Amino acid sequence: MRFYLIFTVIFMLMLAVSLVQARRQVGVAHHASLVLLGYGLAVSLLLASTRAMPETWSVDLARVLWWLGYGTFAAVAYLFLFQVLLLFAELSAWLLAPGLLPFFRSWRALCLAFGLTGLVLAYGSYELGAVRPLTRQITSAKVRQPVRLVAISDLHLGVMSTEARMDSLVALIMVQKPDLLLLVGDIVNDHPASLEPLAAKLAQIRPRLGSYGVFGNHERYEGDGASARVFGWAGSRLLCNEAVRLPEAGLQLLGVVDPGRAVDVGAELTREIRSLEPQLDPALFRVLLNHRPQSWREAAQPLGIELMLSGHTHRGQVFPFYLVVSLFHEFMGGYYEEAGPDGQRAVLGVSAGAGFWGPPLRVLAPPDILVVDIVPAPAPAP
Repeated sequence: MRFYLIFTVIFMLMLAVSLVQARRQVGVAHHASLVLLGYGLAVSLLLASTRAMPETWSVDLARVLWWLGYGTFAAVAYLFLFQVLLLFAELSAWLLAPGLLPFFRSWRALCLAFGLTGLVLAYGSYELGAVRPLTRQITSAKVRQPVRLVAISDLHLGVMSTEARMDSLVALIMVQKPDLLLLVGDIVNDHPASLEPLAAKLAQIRPRLGSYGVFGNHERYEGDGASARVFGWAGSRLLCNEAVRLPEAGLQLLGVVDPGRAVDVGAELTREIRSLEPQLDPALFRVLLNHRPQSWREAAQPLGIELMLSGHTHRGQVFPFYLVVSLFHEFMGGYYEEAGPDGQRAVLGVSAGAGFWGPPLRVLAPPDILVVDIVPAPAPAP
């Protein structure tokens, strides 16, 4: 529950600052401010209690409370951002253009903050539905036939997920005509026992080489057994620190389990990836599924793994939170290519995720799926 304690403190601070600004702008009554602060505190506590509620409780109740809670959080967060920007603009006007000061202390400034907040929320809802395929082609003499991989991550299926969004995602994946479907973690977010109808939609895709997946950190939070059932409903085989050979295609799939709440995640992932070395087949093109974009240079490249697929970052999901997330992750999204220690080119693909976590928004961090075509190298000229 430590997360929700931090969440509540941050949320209440943002709401308090927004209300102080509103009182300066239009003179919001003291009792009205207390009512709004009480509502904010109630929303935070409801989110915390609903997250911890037993699976036997009503999922419909959780759905209403989560949409209300995270929707309120998103609105307050952007209202806070614009109120702070208006405050800085007011301070600048005090020094440079005193004639503008009355504007910043009027109802017009508050309307501007609310208007900008509404525009961002509307755009964020639109961007959330605009899942895009990020494509990449890799040539290798190891593959025996062209293979198209589609990798999805960070669906965060739970009570806030909708069948319409899942239908749209499945349709987008089918348009890509994948030979192999890869689930790169955080497919599960909450209430896994209720996810069969949503997860089963992924099983409709039926790629010719099958579907494989790995746990992300949220699967570990929900419990390995409950999360494994969701992958089963999705028709995906879990790779738990193991390798699978697909010799007809010239591929080898490798998958590591996310360490969850481990103290040193990077060191644990490096250890897990290195433990796969005895299973590696250098004659095959190797694809590693690793939910977090970590240990690529430290472990995957030294083992000669040609392609690593990850997610986890969401590209920050909502700007300007991107700036915070980028402090902790070098690889935020898209494809990266480097020469490994053996001189071979290694590729890292990082998905921004096809879903959302928390606020149902995407702002300047569009959701995506990774589409990778691995094609045989052309025969040398005679």
